[in-house]
Amino acid sequence: MKTFQLLGLAAAVAMAATSSFAADPAATKAPSTFKPGTYEATVNGHNAPMTVKVTVSKDRIESIDSSKNLETIGVGRVALKKMTDKILHYQSLGVDAISGASLSSFALLQGVGECLKKAGADMDKMNKKVEQHPAGEARYKADVAIIGGGGSGLAAAIAAHQAGAKNVIVLEKLGYLGGSTNVSEGALNAVDPVRQGKQGIKDSIDFFAKQTLEGGHNKGNPALVGYLTQHAMGAVEWLESLGVKFKDEIGTATGALWQRSHYPATPSGNTYIRTFEQVIAGTNGAIKVLLDTPVSSIMEKNGTVSGVVAQHFGQKVIVDAGAVVIATGGFGANVEFRQKVNTGVWKEVKLDNSIGTTNIQKAAQGDGLVMAQKLGANLIGLDDIQIHPCGTPGTGLMENIRTSGRNRIFVNIDGDRFVNEGAARDVLAKAIFAQPKGEYWVVVNHLRYPSRDYVDANGATIANMVALGSVVEAKTLDELAQKTGMKAADLKKSIDDYNAVVSGKAKDPLGFEANNKADKTMTEGPWYACRKVPTVHHTMGGIEINTNTEVINTQGKVIKGLYAAGEVTGGIHGSNRLGGNAIADVMVNGRNAGTHAAQFAAANSAK
Repeated sequence: MKTFQLLGLAAAVAMAATSSFAADPAATKAPSTFKPGTYEATVNGHNAPMTVKVTVSKDRIESIDSSKNLETIGVGRVALKKMTDKILHYQSLGVDAISGASLSSFALLQGVGECLKKAGADMDKMNKKVEQHPAGEARYKADVAIIGGGGSGLAAAIAAHQAGAKNVIVLEKLGYLGGSTNVSEGALNAVDPVRQGKQGIKDSIDFFAKQTLEGGHNKGNPALVGYLTQHAMGAVEWLESLGVKFKDEIGTATGALWQRSHYPATPSGNTYIRTFEQVIAGTNGAIKVLLDTPVSSIMEKNGTVSGVVAQHFGQKVIVDAGAVVIATGGFGANVEFRQKVNTGVWKEVKLDNSIGTTNIQKAAQGDGLVMAQKLGANLIGLDDIQIHPCGTPGTGLMENIRTSGRNRIFVNIDGDRFVNEGAARDVLAKAIFAQPKGEYWVVVNHLRYPSRDYVDANGATIANMVALGSVVEAKTLDELAQKTGMKAADLKKSIDDYNAVVSGKAKDPLGFEANNKADKTMTEGPWYACRKVPTVHHTMGGIEINTNTEVINTQGKVIKGLYAAGEVTGGIHGSNRLGGNAIADVMVNGRNAGTHAAQFAAANSAK
């Protein structure tokens, strides 16, 4: 593999673990006068139209309310909060958007701007640039420096602190924490005798490892897979000790192959990030977070990693560290690079811009691979790219009705079932690509959405989805077929065939096996259909590591002081990752990397 250039990043917000507002006194008055009152505007957000209400006095913006929104938990909603705080702080619209959530940021700026226009504001004055950033050079010293503030990076930071590191610095290039973990469903696979036992589910660590290896087409490293499967339940217990609450019922993530997926009790993978942020806040500064600070290189001295060099807007940032953890995620959003390495399972598919990605665009660029390779790290399995069946046409994001869970069928544009809905993700995606137009419909009924206002795990309702035009609603299957263009007879037969399998009256020729406790016959409306396409979801290849998460170079030796965890690594998932194994990997090996990095830093400093 040849080194590739990192894609440029758009500038965005203020620095951050602690707000940079302290360096600039808050404006006491706006640069314009207003007609006092409350004004309202509706603008298009990233996911849906949203209402913005602004209350002003004669010379101040008193409050901004954008609570009526459907922006993504942990991403767009964080951006709305940060943008609101900055506008009120500076009493101006001349502030930077939040890096990694620019659409949500600009939507709020537009909405507040429209309200201020109605209040008679001088918009030239209100839009004048006011937010400033430091220049020069900043230097820090840390026991452990962590590149990336996603799930694995934050897990590593907390584990490093728990292992004795008194000074941990996390450098994140976006304007918020969480990375792709934020937009995941949060499923975490682990063998759990207590929860699984209550549901009558038989499982074992050996079986978990066997399914992981075979599901990855036996390309995974057995030692790494063994470590993952043996420590997954320990990661669940560790998360619980930090404050994460899991549902009692074990589920099956799409492509998980077995009922061992643990789901947070509150919506999505953002649950983990919220918990990590709370834990970090309680360390009294022992863990410091620098946002909007992309790392450009890793320093090395006398054959040992010694820190990182980064950039915070116009300021050079140097962190001298006893050990470094790379936790930068995958490269699924780097279209040029993923096409270059796509010589494996998807070589017959052009992974161009027509296929989106579930990952945060600015996050999943492969930055960590470049930095590690410059130090001689061995990169493996780069052609092992996972396609998820649950993408939204046009974006690739997994918005709206999810394909995981039970009580749903997959049908093509004619209304015919064409695949075992419980199959592995690569099997599902290949079957979809073979369908007319390479797309399909996921069809559910009131079993998934008891009412139009029922709020699902992602915070959305059918009423919202229908209003956006992303979900088709119908009282009967005939009406659903008419609205979607499916053949009514084919759609009805698909439902009848599925019901026969669920009720035990027939064996599914496609291979779907019903769970008597979880699967129910779908007989009554209302019915809902959501159009889906395959999307780039996970890149299984990356930096080679050992079971201590130490980075291995091209000569098979450890690069001293350098660790890696999460999607940036290779060797665990083979050529197909099981659904629910990514979060397990993030937590198990993030924790593993942080612990070993702290131990190395302590031992090295004692010499």
